[in-house]
Order: sequence, then C-alpha cells, then structure tokens
Amino acid sequence: MNWRAQIKPVFIFVAVLNIFFIVGCGNPSAMNESTASVKHITQGEFADEVTRCATPVVVDFYATWCGPCRELSPMLDKLAGGYTDKIKFVKINVDESPGLAQNFQVQAIPTLIFFKDGKVVDRTTGLLPEADLKNKLDLLAGK
Repeated sequence: MNWRAQIKPVFIFVAVLNIFFIVGCGNPSAMNESTASVKHITQGEFADEVTRCATPVVVDFYATWCGPCRELSPMLDKLAGGYTDKIKFVKINVDESPGLAQNFQVQAIPTLIFFKDGKVVDRTTGLLPEADLKNKLDLLAGK
C-alpha cells in the first residue's frame, strides 16, 4: 500500500473531528451574555441580584470551556421561561468571579445553587437530567 492510501483515512478522520468540534462547541463566549430568561452577573452585582432578592434565585456557576456547562446553559434557559415571576435565574462565570466561586465552595462545574430569602437552600453539581432539574425548580417555586 502506498503512503497516499495510508494518509487518506487519517486526513478524513481529522477533518471530521474538526467539524465535530467546530459545530459541537458552538460559541462559548455567547455563554457570557444574558438571555431573556437568565441574567449574566458579576461579583459586584451578586448582593443586589441574589442575597437581597425577595424572589427565589437559581445561580448557575459555569465556565465557557466546560462541556457540561455548555449543555446546561440552553436547558436552563428553556426551563427558566416557565418560572417567570416565580424564580430569578442568574449565571456567574467562575473565571471572571473566582471569589464568589470560592465563597460558595464551588469545586466543580456546572454547579447550581438555589437561594430563598437570600440563603442557600439547595445545590447541585454536574449536569442533571432535565426532569430532575424541573422537579428542583418546582420545589423552589413552591409548586
């Protein structure tokens, strides 16, 4: 077998792998933008947006380079739409606000921390199935 015949499968594999990463990764920097349902906040906004909020709050600690975080983000955005005026949703990039992550002992991401009356009432780490996350949100909303 000549060298061209041996290289062709490797070239195809690398091309497919590149397409997978380009398409599958999406635009990680878009995760730092607020959506209609989930607000991106910084450490300086935390007290007003979370601990002083009369509404229950879900805080998503994430990073743009985290694969499970990229999967959770659209799921959380989708679910948040069903809790308008019942639960506030915010997200915090741990690379931008490492002090907050440290204060709340976030050791792995994604981590969701659930607040009620400014106090932590629940937390999850890792990517939950959508139905499990919805059950937690229902409990927080008092459904």
